Amino acid sequence: MVVARRSFVVLLVVSMSQVKSPTDPGSPMSPMSPMSPMTAMSPMSPMSPMSPMSPMSPMEPMEPMEPMEPMTPMTPMTRATDDDGVLVFARNDKLPGDYRQIHAERPDGSTARIFLHYPEPLPEEPRPLLIYLDGSGAQSLFYEVTGGQIAHGLFSLVAERAHPDFHVASVDKRGVAFGEQGTYGTGKDASEEYAKHATLKNRAADVSLMLTTLLADDRFDPECVVLVGHSEGADVAAAVAGADERVTHVAFLSGGGTEQFFDMYVMTRKRLEQEGASPEEIEAAIESLEGEVRDILNDPDSQTKTWMGHAYKRWSTFATTAAADSLVRSSALMFLGHGSLDQSVPIESFDYLVVKLLCAGKEDDLTVRRYAGVDHSFSDPDDPRGADGILDVVDDVLEWAITF
Repeated sequence: MVVARRSFVVLLVVSMSQVKSPTDPGSPMSPMSPMSPMTAMSPMSPMSPMSPMSPMSPMEPMEPMEPMEPMTPMTPMTRATDDDGVLVFARNDKLPGDYRQIHAERPDGSTARIFLHYPEPLPEEPRPLLIYLDGSGAQSLFYEVTGGQIAHGLFSLVAERAHPDFHVASVDKRGVAFGEQGTYGTGKDASEEYAKHATLKNRAADVSLMLTTLLADDRFDPECVVLVGHSEGADVAAAVAGADERVTHVAFLSGGGTEQFFDMYVMTRKRLEQEGASPEEIEAAIESLEGEVRDILNDPDSQTKTWMGHAYKRWSTFATTAAADSLVRSSALMFLGHGSLDQSVPIESFDYLVVKLLCAGKEDDLTVRRYAGVDHSFSDPDDPRGADGILDVVDDVLEWAITF
């Protein structure tokens, strides 16, 4: 099999009996109780070789995808601010005390659930806005674990380290309930609404809506808007940065420059070569992979057919779009970071992205960091429970965003 892009998770757990939500959403907060120790994701199990498939049926011609049009900033259908342009918070008694929830209505009437790091009342002096975008999977940014506790991962690490220099926010994926843990990194057993809307275009639209909602409040500085995306979130960040001129900085972490389908060809060959497979076995695996790609592209809107834990509809958008093309169109400053031992996105795809941007004249806009000896989550494979790697990367991103 091939490894899908996954997000990194560090569990920060807080008992709901220790969290108090004020009746006045804008009032000063009670301090949070200390969090329990962090744990990191378990290492991924080794992959077995792909078996040859039966002869492939011809693929129906597919119309080439058009580049995303520049985004027109969305206006929330239901206002998330009051008459003075001040954000209105939605009550959520389960939300940890240092965060607030904001509702913004999409054009079709559904509600986007935005989270804002709020360790203290927002200062009147405008601060830069940093948006964190998580990787793949139908899990909430805050999800319930054993004992009714709420866990929250990289979003909270970014938010806490960025305070007080930035306001930090994020948005849950559509069709995911608050507290939903799901099958991490996949859409397995997700809602029909998630399967229908888990596309690159829809995730990018939610980010645009979030920017419109937050920037309506004068306490958010529109002159510095930073997107930080990891894995699938990096693809979303690239798509938004290439279409929304409000983005001034984009940090692209553990993402590839080419289409994901191409990355999978590269990773399959590399893995089998490392395992000592024969040339014939390698080509049989590539033929099998190509058959899966053809099946997806022959039924690109299917929400019920799945591959590697995701619906065909998701693959037909995320895996057919090259982030390099989006970033070439962006006027934002860029931080590109990748682990040399990434087993989900090949370092060769990252190298292609760097070359593509340099050839497009983006040299002065680029900060490139290759992290030697770490994987997709910036962890040392020999110490998979360590979290220092990702924290170092977050610190590098924050220093870059403040400096440039």
